[in-house]
Amino acid sequence: MKQCFLKKTDKKRLDLVFLGYGQDAKPFQYLKDITSNSVALVYDYTDRAFDPSLYDEFEEIKLITWSMGVMAAPKVLNQYGLLKKVSFSTAINGTLEGIDNKLGIPLSMWQATIDALDETNAVKFYRRMCTNLKTFNEYMETRPERSVESLKAELEALIPFSKEPLVEDFAYTITHIGMKDRIFSPANVLASCKLHQIDVTKNENGHYSKDDFEDAFGFLPF
Repeated sequence: MKQCFLKKTDKKRLDLVFLGYGQDAKPFQYLKDITSNSVALVYDYTDRAFDPSLYDEFEEIKLITWSMGVMAAPKVLNQYGLLKKVSFSTAINGTLEGIDNKLGIPLSMWQATIDALDETNAVKFYRRMCTNLKTFNEYMETRPERSVESLKAELEALIPFSKEPLVEDFAYTITHIGMKDRIFSPANVLASCKLHQIDVTKNENGHYSKDDFEDAFGFLPF
């Protein structure tokens, strides 16, 4: 996994963001301007190496996760004893199951993405991810610097990751669901939230929208 800070302050509070598949820090620089806390990103789940010591100085973590980061975050943080620092957790357009026929992205769809992946289809994925053409054009101005090979490796690594057991007794505080999402079926996200008794807020966005991240940060109680 890749870990980076967008900014650090003298506060003991951290906004920790687990991004979705295919990302890096480039499209998300704006997040440092919508909070007064330190902001850190986690992305690229190809390699499971993770350094928990980066967050030792923080007393409280507000967790914001998106897409496949919704699945990854609790497993990673629980492994390193960091979930006890999480006081509020928000999921955006993703589920705890990640890859699942009824509670996430169906495995057949995931495998088809792997099989067809090339530069053209990578761009098509980013287009399907974005709420509208304006969002897509803005996103592509700071598109992640990821090769097709790295994208395929991450897709393959996320299959066994999703099959690992869920963290017992963990559920997100709230999940934001875009009802026009073309990556995670809103029906599957709703089914997962119902199963885990997670509160839901709905909107008319697609899979990725700056509005969702700004709303998620706005839900944080500090």
